[in-house]
Amino acid sequence: MLEAPATAIFSIFYSVFCTGFLCQFREFRGSGLSPEALLATGDWLGSEQIRFLRYHMKRTAGTFVIHSLLPLVYLLSLSYISVTMDLSHPSLHHYWQESPLVYNSLLLSLLLPITALTLLWYWSRDDWLQHPFSSPLLAYSSSLPSLAADIDTQFRRIDKICLRTSPLQQLVVTDSWLILVGAWPWSLRICQQSEVALQLVGSDHHVISTEGELGGTQYLTIQVTSRRAEVAPFTFRLNSLEYQNLQDRLDSTIHNARNVQVYKTVSERFVEVFKEQVSGNPRAEHTGELEPCIGCMTEPSNVKLQRVCPSSSPAPPGVDPPAESCVNCYCRPMWCIDCMAKWFASRQDQSSPETWLGSRCPCPTCRSKFCVLDVCLLS
Repeated sequence: MLEAPATAIFSIFYSVFCTGFLCQFREFRGSGLSPEALLATGDWLGSEQIRFLRYHMKRTAGTFVIHSLLPLVYLLSLSYISVTMDLSHPSLHHYWQESPLVYNSLLLSLLLPITALTLLWYWSRDDWLQHPFSSPLLAYSSSLPSLAADIDTQFRRIDKICLRTSPLQQLVVTDSWLILVGAWPWSLRICQQSEVALQLVGSDHHVISTEGELGGTQYLTIQVTSRRAEVAPFTFRLNSLEYQNLQDRLDSTIHNARNVQVYKTVSERFVEVFKEQVSGNPRAEHTGELEPCIGCMTEPSNVKLQRVCPSSSPAPPGVDPPAESCVNCYCRPMWCIDCMAKWFASRQDQSSPETWLGSRCPCPTCRSKFCVLDVCLLS
């Protein structure tokens, strides 16, 4: 039986680790393997709530230094494992002598953290005014401390929203600012809300959701364009479930010139399909005054359960009737179509949304079984 060298196994596992660490997959962030978790030691980062910009300046600079150490750690570990576990050489000195490529790469990899640390020192001068984040801010004010103080103050308010657009990016929307912060020192994008135009430019739908959402996930691509010529446009991707939350917080409307269809949750999509199906059912007659829907208390009651589906027909002689057939419901109209659809969806198997439309549900009042065909709008 052939055994793989320890260096080969280590190289595979290290490449997997680096991929997850650099891309910040959910499993890595959940286990604390993130630059923020490492930099939080000793409270060097400070508080994001108190000094938002300072926190992200330090975070991105520290992340740059940590990433620069990855090649050096790999080459040192590779050399050590080759000598101690594979026993290919008697010492590290002999290994580096007989492997000049590894030795020269090791020397070159030393330049990466040295350069990163030098840049971190330079950026931190003058109270971090030399950080690359300062360049986008100069388009709005020459007094960076006062501008940073205004952004920090708005971030501390409870009405701001923070949306995770990707494992490496975060979108922050305050009263006056639209801020996109990434993992690197050059990743800040900032615009004033009063000067931007947002446009929905594309979408992509994934059948399998990493968050366990039924029906998959849709990501929307939104472009942000500022009226200031010195502010370059940028784009970000957003989960469609967060689309309305973002729209409600913006001062302007997100234009959808390309008529991109924004998908909703499975339950919300089912409500639309349910209403479309019910609109083709026979109408039910009702005399008398209609009361408000007891589900939402805002819309008038406009549906009645009336047994009309084929399963309700008498069974032929010698054939037993279905055990789950629909039955008569004698309740007066008490629900609107939207609340009835939500009730119907809530009583179904949540793991099998494809079966909802053909299933049955108990009446919310008398528990009589009914299906979609038995829901009739009032004439």
